[in-house]
Amino acid sequence: MAEPRLTRRFEAGQIAARVSEVATALDGEFRDRPLVLIGILKGASFFLADLARRVSVPASCEYISVRRVEGSHEILQIDFSTDFVLGGRPVLLLKDVVNSGVIENYLIDHVHSIGGSLVRLAAIVDKPKERKTAISVDFPLFTAEKGVFAGYGMEYRGRYAHLPYLAEVKEQ
Repeated sequence: MAEPRLTRRFEAGQIAARVSEVATALDGEFRDRPLVLIGILKGASFFLADLARRVSVPASCEYISVRRVEGSHEILQIDFSTDFVLGGRPVLLLKDVVNSGVIENYLIDHVHSIGGSLVRLAAIVDKPKERKTAISVDFPLFTAEKGVFAGYGMEYRGRYAHLPYLAEVKEQ
């Protein structure tokens, strides 16, 4: 199989600027209310780390792993990597790419059911044209109509997560 071609779409400076803008918006919205940042592994790990360092509101970090069950396109396995209690605190779910919105819709409902007072959604890349639900991303870093992305924590076939920029992956 030929190596995919990576086309830079969003540079490290653009990513940093957008993360800072989201942090400023969160600081304004939540002021001194403690916020829980929940990163959906693995793709949102860099985003969570950068955002946690930039917000000035008190924030704790938690993680959820979501993966498809082998051999299925519909069945998901969700693992709560850390045992956390929300206690009525507001929550920001951080995702790498929001496509259909099905996973995110389920997670928002679940986080509400375990005590999140308000659940908001952030994504590195939002693809609203691929939605199968009425969900919206409250804090998108970038919007794209289509494409597969890698870099900034997002892998493509187990590679490229280390890149400091976001690239669109094109198969040769």
